[in-house]
Amino acid sequence: MQSAAFEKRWRKRFQAVNGRPLATFCGGYLAGAAAGVTFSPLPVIQGCLLLTAGGWLLQRYRLLSATTALLSVLALWLGATQGIRYAYRDDLLWRTLPRDEVVAATGVVTTEPTRKAGTWRFVLRTESLVTAHRTIRTPVRLWVHVPETLVDNVFAGERVHLEGRLRMPSATPTDPDASFARYLRRQGISRTLRPYRIQHLPQPHWSVLFSRLRRMLIRNLRLHLPTREGHIAAAIVLNDRVKLDDAIRENFRRTGTVHILSPSGTHVSMLAIAVWAICRFANLSRKASALAVILVIWLFAGVAAGGDPSLRAAIMGTLIAGATALQREGDLPTSLALAGFLIVLSDTGALRDPSFQFSFTLVAAIVASAGWTGAIATGAASDRLRPLRAILAVVCLSVICTLASAPLTALYYGQMSLIAPIANLVIAMPVQVLTCAGLVAACLPWLPDLLCAPIALSAWTVDKSVRLLALPAWASMALPAPSRWSIAAFYTLFFTVLLTLNMRAAQRKREVRQ
Repeated sequence: MQSAAFEKRWRKRFQAVNGRPLATFCGGYLAGAAAGVTFSPLPVIQGCLLLTAGGWLLQRYRLLSATTALLSVLALWLGATQGIRYAYRDDLLWRTLPRDEVVAATGVVTTEPTRKAGTWRFVLRTESLVTAHRTIRTPVRLWVHVPETLVDNVFAGERVHLEGRLRMPSATPTDPDASFARYLRRQGISRTLRPYRIQHLPQPHWSVLFSRLRRMLIRNLRLHLPTREGHIAAAIVLNDRVKLDDAIRENFRRTGTVHILSPSGTHVSMLAIAVWAICRFANLSRKASALAVILVIWLFAGVAAGGDPSLRAAIMGTLIAGATALQREGDLPTSLALAGFLIVLSDTGALRDPSFQFSFTLVAAIVASAGWTGAIATGAASDRLRPLRAILAVVCLSVICTLASAPLTALYYGQMSLIAPIANLVIAMPVQVLTCAGLVAACLPWLPDLLCAPIALSAWTVDKSVRLLALPAWASMALPAPSRWSIAAFYTLFFTVLLTLNMRAAQRKREVRQ
């Protein structure tokens, strides 16, 4: 009897895994690829062997179904193989690419070009790289500086031919610590290129249209708000951070709200909620509302030029809204795992991108804690206490997000914001208004300036709040960069605790229903 009860209890703990084969496969692939990119091959192979043995034992004792165990083990090995292969190829390119040598590069502009200090700056993904001795057909990512004297305009998605000298990313007088060089290395950028000749090639990519549209929207928004508030609005709404000074950026970093300055899941979710509310208020069907949400978030992802963060958010939003349109039950873990799988499958180097790590870690923490934070919000028997419990649940969720991002913040920024849970709650509503109303104003250049007052007020509120919250000396504390193994151990313990609390909350909910 005791053995049967023990087995039944453990089966319930693995019920969520057995019921989500797609999420299990995608999650296993992501875990294997992340390990392959981060650690050396031998520990990764040893870990895969250990987890394979663990999966076999769980299936042997009927705690996991044979299909689930097979999918998880297969995905783990496939992801680890892909991660190791990418890391080896990236290191090989870093060592073998020419240095201080004149080359001819043909490729596609993959990021929105920014104009600063008389140069256009963007990332080029090469189709071919011709040196004096050989032709390299392997795709290579280059950080390019093109003087304005050579070209009037460059758009994301254009095919260009460049001739110039390759150099290693290194420290500069304005960046003696070589922090930008390390940033380029994490992005998989192997060399920098300052060309002396540029030629536009035919066959423009469809993203050129979005690039042109984005510049038009930025121009319209700055016509309405040409002041400091306009700079902040352009950064938050359309990812135009060129005119932000270092003091503003440092305030956002100290308060743990720097993610607001780049289009990501926060902006996409706010926009999706607003579109859904408007469509439902207009008495549109759930299917039509979901399709409108999908259309708007993909248009936003295209014009915001947020890169991978907005793309990830758009994919996940599409999966959730698509489930609503098809009258299927939405499942956040499956949507999250599938969005990550599709991105990593197309670009394994996204795993090294800090924005990818921040986005998926925070969303995974929210999903893992949704059960017990929801129980906190709805567990009051008295209606008078429910608003207080809802506020407590929101504060708990903000603290969880701060803890989830702490190791990554220490790794990339050397600090941890202690005031982030408060700061994110304070600016949430102004950012909601700023994102939605700012996009409307950018699309309507003839909008009267009087109607732009809520946008200016929201931008002023965000700026003032972040500036005041960054003033205390304890708002942010300096931390040494943690090791990879300590980060892995922290997240293992962190998500184990969250999932245990989630499981207990679900168990108490079932007991109340019975």
